[in-house]
Amino acid sequence: MSDDGTPERNGPSEDDSGETESLPEGMRLRGVIVSVERVSAVAVPDGFPTGVETGEILALGLEFDRHEGRATTYAGFDSDDLATLLDVEGVSGPDDLEGVRLLVDVVDGHPVPVSGEGRTRGDDRAVYGVVAGVAPSITIALFSFFGLGEAVFSPVYIALYLVCTFLVLPASIYLDALHLRTTTDWEGRPLYWTLLAVVPPLYVVVVPFYLLSRESARPLALGTAGTP
Repeated sequence: MSDDGTPERNGPSEDDSGETESLPEGMRLRGVIVSVERVSAVAVPDGFPTGVETGEILALGLEFDRHEGRATTYAGFDSDDLATLLDVEGVSGPDDLEGVRLLVDVVDGHPVPVSGEGRTRGDDRAVYGVVAGVAPSITIALFSFFGLGEAVFSPVYIALYLVCTFLVLPASIYLDALHLRTTTDWEGRPLYWTLLAVVPPLYVVVVPFYLLSRESARPLALGTAGTP
């Protein structure tokens, strides 16, 4: 009971906050963070699927485009989920998360943030290196198709081919895949794709397939402008 006679709350009330009664089980949704509150751990529902630490934790209120009402997800201040989210968004503290569009899985009726693998690693610009790494092979194939193969078989071009194919390509795929793994819901294995990329002529098939697979990856969080 507070000084003015109103009862204190340990966390946001479902009735007052307009919490939605149900979310589609097993779905992966994107919700906008509309509120950031510090609450007691006792405010976490008993059925919340992931454990939270005792004491003060973070309650993130979410709204979804296709579902009325609001849902709440929870994270400890020292949790990996919160650290990953802050790192992906490039913000210094939880108070800066309002307006961020968060990717969540619905587990047991509760929204749970999709987790990456630790802190942000790799480099999203490495995708340009992937294209550059396979370019000499594509050039050779095109010139050979038109009967001009001898025009590209010079010592300089062969050296360029070797550097791009066995150095630039695998390094770029590893860095790009590592970035995807830590900032999106992409579930590929960076080392696996890197090893496939150095096996001629398999990489000619692997690279297009890899580029297609990365297009389906969804960022763990999007800023208010729709950018990671």
